[in-house]
Parts: sequence; C-alpha cells; structure tokens
Amino acid sequence: MARRIVVTGAAGFLGSWTVKRLLEDGWQVTAFDRKADDSKLLAIAGSKAAAAVAWHAGDIADTATVSRVIGETKPDVVVHLAAVLIPVCKDDPVAGARINVIGHINVMEAAADAGCRHVVYASSGAATARAADGALYTVYGTFKHWNEEYAATRWRDRGIASIGLRPAVVYGPGREVGATAFVNAAIADVVAGRPHQLTTGWRHRVEYVEEIAEAFARCAALDIEGFHACDLTSEVTDENDLIAVLGEAVPGCAIMPPQGGSFREPIPADTGPLEALIGPLRHIGLSEGVARTVAQMQGAKHL
Repeated sequence: MARRIVVTGAAGFLGSWTVKRLLEDGWQVTAFDRKADDSKLLAIAGSKAAAAVAWHAGDIADTATVSRVIGETKPDVVVHLAAVLIPVCKDDPVAGARINVIGHINVMEAAADAGCRHVVYASSGAATARAADGALYTVYGTFKHWNEEYAATRWRDRGIASIGLRPAVVYGPGREVGATAFVNAAIADVVAGRPHQLTTGWRHRVEYVEEIAEAFARCAALDIEGFHACDLTSEVTDENDLIAVLGEAVPGCAIMPPQGGSFREPIPADTGPLEALIGPLRHIGLSEGVARTVAQMQGAKHL
C-alpha cells in the first residue's frame, strides 16, 4: 500500500517541487492550498504527475477545514509548507500571523489528532538570523522562530514528532515572489535577453530548489521521535558569484552589480543535525543550479 502524505502550500514554488519529488518516491499525495492550482506542478513535472495528486482547497488558518482534510486523509506524514513571505508579514502582521502561526498550530494539532508519524515543516533561515542587538531581522523570522518553539512544546505535550527545515534564499524554475526572489529575477531577465541590474548585494546561502525539495522528501520518509530544527546548506555565495556563473550559462548576457543596498553577513549554519537524521546531503552548487534553471527557462520559451 502506498504511503499517504498531505502537503500544504502545494500550489506554490517549493510546494510543487516537493510534490514532484514525493511522487517520484512513491507517495500517495494529497495537496492542500488556497486554490487547487496545479499549474506550477504541470510545468515542472508534467500532466501524469499532476493527475496523480488529490487536491483540497481551503484556508490554512481555518481550524475545522485543516482538521477535516488531515482527519479524512489519515496521512502517515504531513509536509507543511503553506506560508506568506517576508513582505506580507511586515506590511500586514495580523494576516501573516493567521497563516504562518495559526496555520502552523492547525497542522500540528490535526496531525496529532490523526495519529500521523510526524510533521515536516518549513521554518526558515530567518528564524535564526539576528542583528547586532540580538533581535530577529523580520516579523516573518519571528513567526518561524515561534513555530520551532511550538513544535518542541507539542512533542512534550502531545508526542507529535517534527522536523523544521530552514531554507535560506531558494531559487529555481517557478520562483516568482518574495523578498529573496532576486536570483530568479536575474536569471529570467538574462534568459529573455534583457539587461539586468541586481537590486541588492548579498553574502548568503543561496539554495537550488531541487536540493531543498529532496531534503523535505527524505525527512518525510523517516521514522523519528522528538523535535528537530535543521539548516539545509552551509555554502555561502555573493552577487559576484552569480554574475560569474550567469556569464558562463548565458554568454554575453548583461548583468550589472547592485548600486546600493546589501546584506553581507551570512546566517550561521550547521548541517550536522540534518545529516544525523538523513545521512549525507547532496549539495547542488550555484553553478550547477543556475545552469539547470537557465536550461529549463530556455526550454519553456520554446514550448
């Protein structure tokens, strides 16, 4: 019998790539999102994969809806990716809290009620990134930090195991929105033959989406106890590295360094806890990840 899994936020960028990988691994996937929109999954995985997914549309902040979907599906595991990103949490923290905090509570409680093995959820590198005064940088990061603490408490209170994974700057085919979508914006412009002015500099972990989706899928397959919160990668790159690899992938492209604005301090990362859970990680470096993204974007142009 196929293993059953519910994926929240399945219509999004990371959600679609994670669903693709879970299907490849033999999971029976139920997708949950605001809309039953499989357009991204169709684009990256094709119609056969998209047709294999059962969809439910609803509000992740609606306790009764989340409880019903997870309770009726009776999944072995839940992968919880539904969230709004940094700009929404900053501009409308109440809306951000409904989705990123209440939604997290709903998933953890419904999974415990349904007897799930564990929950794998998207935390964020922003959950550990602190300024010199010790404060977290963003409201989004504050919510994600709280989610890690809640998951730890509910292991003690209810025995629901969990793994929170902390993506940083994720790029790849299908990334369109969010404060850290600047890598994809640069790639999209040069593939289209347009000059691109980088909007920011950085020294940060930049992660290719297939690598991150693989980590979520490998964590879903575990049989674990306890609560865990893990970084995914440790390699740090900057805007000059991106300019160089784009020049290799799209010879003659026009990409200019940022004129102002930068974040230079990498978020400290330790992949040891994740490797202790799932074994050696398969890292896809910036050069390979950008080349794959360019190739897929160029292929899409000719469809």
